Amino acid sequence: MKKILILILISFVTIDLADACTTFVMRDSTNLIFGRNYDFDLGSGFIVINKRGVEKRAIAVSACEPAKWISEYGSITFNQVGIDAPMGGMNEKGLVIAQMALPESEYPRQDDKPILNQFEWIQYQLDKSASLAEVIENSKKIQIVPVAIPVHYLICDSAGNMGVAEFLNGRFVVYRGKDATISVCSNMSYGQSKKAAEDYEGFGGQKPVPEKWENIPDIIAIAASKIDRFKKMKIENPVDYGFEILSAVGSPTRTQWSVVYDIENRRIHFKTLGNKTIRTIGLENLDYSCDSGVSVFNLQNKSAETDITGQFVNLTKENYFDYKKNLMNWFKANVPGFPDIPDKAIEAEAEYAFNRRCK
Repeated sequence: MKKILILILISFVTIDLADACTTFVMRDSTNLIFGRNYDFDLGSGFIVINKRGVEKRAIAVSACEPAKWISEYGSITFNQVGIDAPMGGMNEKGLVIAQMALPESEYPRQDDKPILNQFEWIQYQLDKSASLAEVIENSKKIQIVPVAIPVHYLICDSAGNMGVAEFLNGRFVVYRGKDATISVCSNMSYGQSKKAAEDYEGFGGQKPVPEKWENIPDIIAIAASKIDRFKKMKIENPVDYGFEILSAVGSPTRTQWSVVYDIENRRIHFKTLGNKTIRTIGLENLDYSCDSGVSVFNLQNKSAETDITGQFVNLTKENYFDYKKNLMNWFKANVPGFPDIPDKAIEAEAEYAFNRRCK
């Protein structure tokens, strides 16, 4: 199992905060939009249909008991490093979660609660939770043992309840309600983000909000100012406006995926660095039955089709092995000192990912 763990560890070891992932939430009387930029040096990955009624088990990273659960809700997630290790996604109840790197995170000391890693935490919550309140409650039942660079999360449910979950000074902290005064997150703690925003015009300061960002505080200010504009003006197409915000705070070379979750209508819109066509997935038309296979859409797909709801295909263990092998080769070529990963370890992970039972 330790060999399997290596394959998940490697994804974020070289993350460069010069280009920063960004998430935001904006809403008015009829729309609830969640935006997300994934910035990294590699854009390969899958969109995964996660099924209901699947027995799951976390990958153990210590002597503690791994978390075990049964998925209650179907979901769509964006994954790069593994089938159950998403960067973010939305479930059929309209709960959206996305992670961003936060190196200064400090997780609580381990106790006797079941463990999982910070990517599995996203899948656990999408499988088990329908609201921000349930995310907070379910978090009390498990603990995170992190792999690679730690993260924090922006969370929003279908009622518009937004929260930022972080691990600071050994405590699990959730900013929500009156504590969540801005609805933007990047690779900076939420407390620092709120403080940084106060330096800019419109948020209590004198510094002009720039047209182009140079640092993370700029990203926070640009996105927050555009969200304020959304609240004050009637925007005809909120999804397009969401992509406009993501473009303003993204990188022309490292923003691999831009995703706009239309929570109200349960639709996901996305584009990639390699394909600027905005493509759409309708969550209500997907097959979430447990025995329907591992259904994915390749994020490197160059299709010009705008609605890809019917373009998911069943992934095989052989396909998955090839994907992970290519992923390892990329890290070997691009990360100095990256170790050789034996094929047997990749095969073991493929077996682990595909040996699921329906409950």
